[in-house]
Amino acid sequence: MDQQDYQIVLIDGRSVPDDIRHGNEDLSPPFTTYYEQVDGDYWFPTYTKGEGMLNFSGGNGYMSQSVHIRQIVTYTDYKRFRSKSRIIYDGQDLKTQPDGSQPAKP
Repeated sequence: MDQQDYQIVLIDGRSVPDDIRHGNEDLSPPFTTYYEQVDGDYWFPTYTKGEGMLNFSGGNGYMSQSVHIRQIVTYTDYKRFRSKSRIIYDGQDLKTQPDGSQPAKP
């Protein structure tokens, strides 16, 4: 935790559950993700590293196999996103009232 903003700055974790069914194996290593303050207000992930041994079962007479994997992901170039939307109900464009309420249904 960041001591000033009380924001999460590091997460150690693991994607769960690992699927160990023969023929459907979907395994992932443990990972660490680092967060940084990006624009002075918001905290976003900037770096993730996953590393570990994945143990795949054998099958059809094959021996089981352990595979070392290392994944590194960097997150950059964050941009503020804005959009406008409108609601069309029953062919009519519904507008929000100045007080934030919705108009009565037609």
